[in-house]
Amino acid sequence: MRAYAVLAFALTVGSAGAASAAVIDPINVLQHVNALIYTNATTAADIQGEAIIGGNFSGATMDNNFTPLTGYGALTVYGSTSGNQINLGNGGSAYVAGTKGEHINFNGGGNYLTTAPPNTINDFETAMNGFSTSLSQLAATSTLPTTGNNEVLLAHPNSKGVAIFDITAAQLDAIPSYSINRNGAKTVLFNVSGSAIAFSGNEQGSITGTAGDIIWNFYQATSVTLGTQIGGQILAPTAAVTNNNQIDGSLVAKSWTGRGELHSNLFTGASPLAVPEPGTWALMMIGIGAIGAGLRLRRGKTAAAEEAA
Repeated sequence: MRAYAVLAFALTVGSAGAASAAVIDPINVLQHVNALIYTNATTAADIQGEAIIGGNFSGATMDNNFTPLTGYGALTVYGSTSGNQINLGNGGSAYVAGTKGEHINFNGGGNYLTTAPPNTINDFETAMNGFSTSLSQLAATSTLPTTGNNEVLLAHPNSKGVAIFDITAAQLDAIPSYSINRNGAKTVLFNVSGSAIAFSGNEQGSITGTAGDIIWNFYQATSVTLGTQIGGQILAPTAAVTNNNQIDGSLVAKSWTGRGELHSNLFTGASPLAVPEPGTWALMMIGIGAIGAGLRLRRGKTAAAEEAA
């Protein structure tokens, strides 16, 4: 059942709400979106990639380093904008559903999009929260060393090439400085339990070149404070996140206060969850359609019978 977790999220989102809703694949989100925030977000620092904001947004500079998800702008805001001018680079466009209270300086020919995006923010929340939960249930393959300076976190990958650490917020907070020895792992996943996360451990060596294959999954957190630079994809889908230094990777959060840049070192690793073959996607989509048609036919017959009675 777990092997089809990503597929299940995608089909649930794709078949709910409007018929035109696009399928949301959590891995695809981590590969393209630098900031996915379900409610309000404010930052005075740069965002290098795409941002999707479910509430209101006050921002600064959007570099637009990558092609956004289909149907979305480099900046998509389901609420309103406020604050000082946003500089949106590389020809990026923006969608703002509410009040355009913050002027956007479109550099390179971008503009305001008038067509609503294909999904609601609730669609993203359903998909990414389910993804985070499924990741948290994976069996650990690696353990932390004895706490000390310059800890080496040695990864032990499973048969899929994924190394999984299962640690607590207190264990994470106790790490003063560290490096990650991937030991051949395609992806290193840190499942971190606890409602309040405070992490200021210093990663040794180059973060920028290695962040793409790391996922930090704060699956229980309601608050996450990152005191120093961190490399990897930050999954904190039920948390208010504050970063006091740069994040080299994507950020998924309930709300966000940014005091450091978001760098576009997005996900390049292997999916920790098994993904079905493309043919399975097609068969499942056909099956979902057939189930829907059957339910509609059954409702029609029931209504006709009730009228005849």
